[in-house]
Amino acid sequence: MSWPISYHHYVPGPSSFIEMIGGAKKIVEQCARVKPGEDVVISTDSNKIRIAEALAAAALAVGGKPTIVMIPPSLQGVHGAQVPKPVTAACRESDVFFLPTTWSQTHTDARIEAIRHGARGSTLCEVTEDCLCTGGILGDYEQCDKIGRKLGSILSKTKEVRIRTPLGTDVKAQVIGRPVQYETGLFREPGQFAALPDSEINVSPIEGTAEGKAVIDVRIMQLGVTRAEPVTLVIKEGEIKAVQGGALAKDFEQILENLNEKTAYNIAEFGIGLNAACREYATNLEDLGKLGHYHIGIGSSYAIGGKIKAPCHIDAISRDAIIEFDGKLVYNKGVTTF
Repeated sequence: MSWPISYHHYVPGPSSFIEMIGGAKKIVEQCARVKPGEDVVISTDSNKIRIAEALAAAALAVGGKPTIVMIPPSLQGVHGAQVPKPVTAACRESDVFFLPTTWSQTHTDARIEAIRHGARGSTLCEVTEDCLCTGGILGDYEQCDKIGRKLGSILSKTKEVRIRTPLGTDVKAQVIGRPVQYETGLFREPGQFAALPDSEINVSPIEGTAEGKAVIDVRIMQLGVTRAEPVTLVIKEGEIKAVQGGALAKDFEQILENLNEKTAYNIAEFGIGLNAACREYATNLEDLGKLGHYHIGIGSSYAIGGKIKAPCHIDAISRDAIIEFDGKLVYNKGVTTF
């Protein structure tokens, strides 16, 4: 089974940097509103250096002061693994930070310390060069933010979230008192955060309350696309208790087992996609943010209002989400009903 990537620069070309500048300018000027004199820290790795350079060029063009810090991707090796202390320190001292990386730095001290010290910024984990040229980056983030804020205002008063899909997902959890994270694509004020080209809101369920099963038919971070071979997660008392399916399910089970830590099975997050421009099955962050998709975060929740600090944070994404807040339908395969 195949699907179109639909863009000729999915594989980096020597001149693709020219087209990448358009997306980099949108991120710097519209999404972050970088101001002259601001310290812009770009934490990256050797796989993503050209993306980091495009962001640095766009920041310099508006008077920002860009600094790139780079590590080999092997120093993380899993999504949500901690980064070296100098990276954390650089992000903490920034006014604006960007994290174009192979492995996600969202759920790390680098991002958390930066936000605590009043910085604003965005992750761009697993981002490919064409993500600055087409797909989700072309979305209307102002509109995404508008929808996300309305949906989030209801979620902030909700006791229980229930998510279903036509393939058999039926999972619910208590969320009362947990803060809503607005990763809508706009981060113009201190402490705001995004995950470009994604646009989403998310919440961390109360530990031990998630129950049901999730049929993952889009993607699992670190594992890959599950379109042809969905993976079913059996969830009880807030943790994954079984992983069902074929070879991909066995591979994912092995990924979790290799972490050798009970917290790696924690249900850490429920996320809701908002961006209609995101391509499906093209890149991880576009699958996370695509309108109609939902995802479950597995592992660390301490960065988004939960209590668990795990050795990972891995997102599992499904399509055609039907979502209820306290029994009321609010989101039907991307159509909001409030």
